Amino acid sequence: MAEATRAAVAPARPASFRERDRFVGFAFAAADLLIETDERGTILFSAGARCRLTPGDVGSLVGVSLFDVVASTDRKYVQVLLDRVVEKTRIKPARVVFQAHDGHRFPALLGGCRLESCPGSLFLTVQLASGPRAHEFSGTAPAAGQMLDGHSFVTILEDRIVRAREKGLDHGLTLLLVEGLQAMVDTLPEGQATEVKQGIDAYLRGISADGDSAGQLASDRFGIVHASDIDSQEVQTHIARIIQEAGGELEGGIRAWELDMAGSQLDATDAARALVYTVQAFASAQGGEFTISSLEDGAKRMLSDAVDRIGRMRATIEKREFFVVYQPIVELATHDVHHLEALTRVEGMPSPADFITFAEDVGLIYDFDLLLCQSVLDTLKAFRLEPKLPDVAINLSAKTLMSPLFLQQFNAVTEPYGDLARKLLLEVTETVVVTDIAKLNDVLQKLRRVGYRICLDDVGSGSTSFQSLYGLQVDFAKIDGKFVKGASGSQRDMAMLRSMVDVCHQLGLQLIGEQVEEPDHAKLLEELNVPYAQGWLYGRPSRDFGYFAKDWSKMARKGGKILLK
Repeated sequence: MAEATRAAVAPARPASFRERDRFVGFAFAAADLLIETDERGTILFSAGARCRLTPGDVGSLVGVSLFDVVASTDRKYVQVLLDRVVEKTRIKPARVVFQAHDGHRFPALLGGCRLESCPGSLFLTVQLASGPRAHEFSGTAPAAGQMLDGHSFVTILEDRIVRAREKGLDHGLTLLLVEGLQAMVDTLPEGQATEVKQGIDAYLRGISADGDSAGQLASDRFGIVHASDIDSQEVQTHIARIIQEAGGELEGGIRAWELDMAGSQLDATDAARALVYTVQAFASAQGGEFTISSLEDGAKRMLSDAVDRIGRMRATIEKREFFVVYQPIVELATHDVHHLEALTRVEGMPSPADFITFAEDVGLIYDFDLLLCQSVLDTLKAFRLEPKLPDVAINLSAKTLMSPLFLQQFNAVTEPYGDLARKLLLEVTETVVVTDIAKLNDVLQKLRRVGYRICLDDVGSGSTSFQSLYGLQVDFAKIDGKFVKGASGSQRDMAMLRSMVDVCHQLGLQLIGEQVEEPDHAKLLEELNVPYAQGWLYGRPSRDFGYFAKDWSKMARKGGKILLK
């Protein structure tokens, strides 16, 4: 009762104080530390948690420069953020690396605004990684004082764009070409060169979404995901100023161009994939493909082409506008069919390889591979009562296998078919370079443990290297057909073929020779103890799966060719 009485008779606080406290309360709901600084970064007021920035209480930060509690490699970048608060009135929280009083570094989100009623003051918030936005520190993030490299930028780009759309954020994607940048940097004294590189890094990070959505795609090319209040002319002007203030002189020009998805009929994910594809093409374009004069038209053209192709590919997948053909793999000793390979053909598209390559480039290969798997299983189910039901190899992109959701989704597709799914032989195609062989091998071993056999495709080609042979434990290996065909006329090809066969034998792999078109090719493989062969000598790809299911072991010869009856 006494407590209640004291509360009842406590003097009321003035309305102005209550409003001030209310706003402070709201700020602390989203921040661990509030800081007021002048435009030079000197701290005028601090409240909240000290965040290990000082050994004393939080008030001891007053009079300290904000830059003294920021990691040295992030100071230029924080200056850009403060300049943007002054220029734009408000910035959304961006990732900054701070330095604790004991020397340890830690990430946090720094946001801020200025008020017309408080001239000369900037009001900043610091949110630690352990708060409600901790998830924003996960995944790929740049090291302190660095923007993302090209690979990392492309990796996060699709997620950033999709996430922005889901949250209703109006984010843009700008490509930047600084023609002749590397040549200029190479001629500058070390100090000036560092000023240019750090200045560009700090500025692009400073204007990027969350402070970690800028990447250097090549020596003279950059990509930035940013808020809608950034325009291309502003980027060009700032970059030119950085170079000029560092004493540099650029022989080429500077051009920035924002890629716009307005009017696209694609959903958020596929629209992001179109942007990612365009960025990758921009990053890998050779000299002459992108110049100051052609950047705008080139970027727009590539994006338009990507949007159109992704739309058509999505329709092909959803409407199943493709069909499957089957080609036999033959046991050389008996000429019996050992298994079939399922190959896809797309209506109206002469080269299935182009379709698959583009699907990998834009991230649609995952959907397509799983749909192919289901289609083949449906065919096996339709012929399940046939006495000679063959095993079937399906191609799975290494990119598909590396997806975090692959095993779960693959099990969801195959489980309804029961033991019939074990008629599948999984053929790993490496048309993209695998950067984590150990991770891919882990997925393959999980599949092998539940009864699937694994084949490594195109051994000896540019992407399927001896590193893959050594690092991936599989059951079969397919020798790239160019060595089988070329060995009879080239000592070099013969040496490569013998070397690959020897390595595979040492690893205990069963071998399949591809592109066997002449009896001499088959004879050579037999001499090298390669037990299986595939090629036109034994049959061209056919849609007639029923023939193989009913009568696939009977063979006949005609005109020197081995033909299926």
